[in-house]
This record gives sequence, structure tokens and C-alpha cells, in this order.
Amino acid sequence: MKLTQYHPSIRRLQEDFAARVARRKYTAARGPRPPKSKITDNSEPWLKNPDSVSEDWYIACRVNERVEAWKLQQTVLSDS
Repeated sequence: MKLTQYHPSIRRLQEDFAARVARRKYTAARGPRPPKSKITDNSEPWLKNPDSVSEDWYIACRVNERVEAWKLQQTVLSDS
């Protein structure tokens, strides 16, 4: 049994080429992309990679404080 390799049809090659040309034209017309935002993270500075249970507990307490503060803020805003 003779094995033959796959050869795409001429039509398929034409469609692939047309898609590449259209993609290149579209990206050129779109212009340069705007620079990425300098703000990477505006959250509170937490302890990175906590080593002990006490550090985990400290982070959990700060999170709970912020959750309560947001709840109070939302109720004040919704009442007005």
C-alpha cells in the first residue's frame, strides 16, 4: 500500500492567502495599539506569600474590614 501525503487544493491555498492578506490589511489600517495602562494594581498592599497562620489571619481580618466598609458605603448610598 502506497502512502500519499496530503496536498491542499488550489482553492484552499487561495482562501488561506486571501485571509492572510486581509488580516495584514486590517491590522495595518487599525494603526498602532495604545500603550498598556501603567496602573497594574490599585488594591491594598497585602502580604505576599504569607508564611504563617498569623499572617493569614491578619490578611483575613483586613479583608473583613474592607467588606464591612463597602457594605456600609453601599447602604448609605442606596438610602439617599
